Amino acid sequence: MLVIAVVLLIALYFQQQITPTSTPDSSDSVPTVDENPVEPDATGPTPSDPSAPIVPIKGVTLYSTTPFLVYPDVAAERTKSPMYKAFLADLAAAKSTIDIAVFDIDLPELRDALLAADKRGVTVRVAYDDTNLTDARVAQVIGALQDANIAVIADEREPFMHEKIAAIDDTIVWTGSWNMTFNDTYRNNNSMLRFVNRTMAEMYHQEVDQLMNGVFGVGKVGHAPYPTIDLPDGDLTYFFSPVDDINKYVVAEIKAAKKSVRFMAFSYTDKAISQAMIAAHNRNLLVQGVMENQNVKGTGSAWPALESAGVDILKDGNCYIMHHKTIIIDDAVVITGSYNFTKSAEQSNDENLLIINSPSLAAQMIAEYKLVRAQAEQPTQCGK
Repeated sequence: MLVIAVVLLIALYFQQQITPTSTPDSSDSVPTVDENPVEPDATGPTPSDPSAPIVPIKGVTLYSTTPFLVYPDVAAERTKSPMYKAFLADLAAAKSTIDIAVFDIDLPELRDALLAADKRGVTVRVAYDDTNLTDARVAQVIGALQDANIAVIADEREPFMHEKIAAIDDTIVWTGSWNMTFNDTYRNNNSMLRFVNRTMAEMYHQEVDQLMNGVFGVGKVGHAPYPTIDLPDGDLTYFFSPVDDINKYVVAEIKAAKKSVRFMAFSYTDKAISQAMIAAHNRNLLVQGVMENQNVKGTGSAWPALESAGVDILKDGNCYIMHHKTIIIDDAVVITGSYNFTKSAEQSNDENLLIINSPSLAAQMIAEYKLVRAQAEQPTQCGK
């Protein structure tokens, strides 16, 4: 109880310290009948220094939007979170290459940062999904990049190019659940990881290479197994769907759990993953999670099976969208990325996922989970 109280006090601190910063994002509807829902348009910092992670990890920084969300969101009063500031700073400091692959993009500051980078001689490339081009703001960003002769490519397939990654120069990688949109920046619960690692940067540039050459989905060439990246207290590996058979690795991690499985899921329909969680619950492990409210009743949702099995699950309490795709195992393993726990993410979408063995990073993600859980227990109100 003491831990939960501390977490809630931290969240209250942030809301008191931050002036809200936009208009509702009408492009981000969330259907409840599609196991591959359209995306809507990370982890808790310390009160003394909101731009720093709870426990610094050399080469890795975990950011979340959650402590900086203000309800209701008001366009004229928005302020940039540490995550967004840090991302824009990396773009401003880029010297050679910026590669972005993102499902949705509509932020004008991001557009301006990419145009500025191009003007100073940085090679800029952007792969995106055409699903959102009907939104005028998305079209404006993409059109401005095209007018500057920046390389952009749209995935026009029915499956999604659903990644959320940026590889900057030969050292920096950003990845997580954040679409580069108003909604995901100022309304929705999201997390992003920033890595400083040459090996990762090379592999993520290679992923964008394939997308920029018009090779999406099952047409891509897989390069797994990827190099294991060492961390101060563990290691990580990464995967790209649909070519890397991600599902079996996620299921294996859940089956290997000894104490606990916690999760936050925007879209969750995968039976193998839900069965593994139910089995963990049946062997008396702590299994609990939060699912995005708008998708709980969708066709194929894992909610009924988990609830019937007695798993401790809640509908999220964000009056906008809870957009995480994260599992935390045994307070030591974090599974996260763009990969929703769905058949489409596994078999047809372009996605990326990380499996990170790091108690330090897991502690940060658990702090985020507790904020999301507390919000589910006491839902926020956005007004009319």
